[in-house]
Amino acid sequence: MSLGQSLLWTEKFAPQKLEEFIGNPTAVIAVRKWCNEWQGGKKPKPLLFHGHTGNGKTLLAEIIAKEMNWQLFELNASDFRTKDIIERIAGAAALNASFSGGLRLVLLDEVDGLQGTADKGGAAAIGALLKEASQPVILTANEIYGDAGKKLSSIKTHCLLVKFDKPHYASIAKFLENICDREGIDYDQKVLTELAKACNGDFRSALLDLQTVAEHSKKVTVQDLQELGFRERQQDVFKVLQKIFHARTIQEAQNARFSADIDEEMLLRWIEENIPRHFNQADDCAGAFDYLSKADLFNGRIMKRQNYGFLRYSTELATSGVALQREHHYPGFVSYRFPEMISTLGASKGLRAQKKGVAEKMKAKMHGSVKQIMNEDLAYLQPLFKDEKKVIEWAALFDFDEGDVAFLIGKKADSKWVKNILKDAEELKKKLFLEKRKPLQGLRSEEAQLPEEENERPKLEVDKSQTRLF
Repeated sequence: MSLGQSLLWTEKFAPQKLEEFIGNPTAVIAVRKWCNEWQGGKKPKPLLFHGHTGNGKTLLAEIIAKEMNWQLFELNASDFRTKDIIERIAGAAALNASFSGGLRLVLLDEVDGLQGTADKGGAAAIGALLKEASQPVILTANEIYGDAGKKLSSIKTHCLLVKFDKPHYASIAKFLENICDREGIDYDQKVLTELAKACNGDFRSALLDLQTVAEHSKKVTVQDLQELGFRERQQDVFKVLQKIFHARTIQEAQNARFSADIDEEMLLRWIEENIPRHFNQADDCAGAFDYLSKADLFNGRIMKRQNYGFLRYSTELATSGVALQREHHYPGFVSYRFPEMISTLGASKGLRAQKKGVAEKMKAKMHGSVKQIMNEDLAYLQPLFKDEKKVIEWAALFDFDEGDVAFLIGKKADSKWVKNILKDAEELKKKLFLEKRKPLQGLRSEEAQLPEEENERPKLEVDKSQTRLF
């Protein structure tokens, strides 16, 4: 059987025991201790494996299940996207033992793949599941901090965090040497070292690159490495764009896309921003945007149908499609720019938050939704904000603070104008409060002055000679 017909080496040479696991010894020790506690009858918190992709997070969980003789129940983020699915499927697995009566390991893979509001309470449902789980649970994620990890806040509080660091390239190179020896492949030490450095700590990638190089030969040389065009993952995004726009084959465009150290959505924004800067011929520019619009259609289907299999089409259309439709050659340097839409949204983030805060305070008395007030009502009412008297009345009515008033009148929150408006608004609120009390006070005083004789009922005269009612 040839190399091309054999299994992927990531499956063929996957470690089968904890002793064979490469790198992250601290994580292995922590996991072994956690397993022993479960075997001893204790119920420690679920584990959250986090770290760079390709470091063996999922693999280690699978090895644990095999060594501890636990039934493995595995779900990927693409499989559980709603609260209902998590409660019905993953919840049942986490709360009940296996059919044999033994423990069941529940593996929730790539939980950072949950996409905020698009996943309809998925993260919150996982947090509730972890709190009640009676079976061992392990979760994996690439990133749990910063903006990418905000949606995991309800999950992290219920987990023990286990970090997976990038293994040193020397360890990866030694691993590749063992593979070559087992497969009878003659190799150049420099080639394996370069492969190990280029993979950026991703074992899977290094192994796949080695298999590709050795596909048609039992000898791996420097020339093979150069022809591979292996991924340089830390390339500058400007170089990535340059390679995509100048690609002459689908393979070149794919290699450039794989080398990008940004996600697909951000790469699409970079391409969108710089198409008119690179393609100065109208027909090429129009063709590029046509392919980009097709990619956007698939992204829309992903959001609507929650079918992330469409991602392969959208990324290919946005890169290979945009690059290969061109009819002209574009030599020379092009000054690429950061996506303007992201810059604008970043700059206006504070203003949008303030606008939403104003709408939240207005919605009850305006009898409208926050979205309607933000998009329609505030624009219609904008001329009224030029009238200081009206602004004072509104500040009193809706209990606006300095930031709200400053947003409405276009001044700084600490300006004297804003402070005077808030001072007048407080006085107006006191005045309105006292006016509401006056009618009640008058009513009580009138009741106190009411003469007693007016309260007496008139006496009825009785005819004593009447003996019958009818």
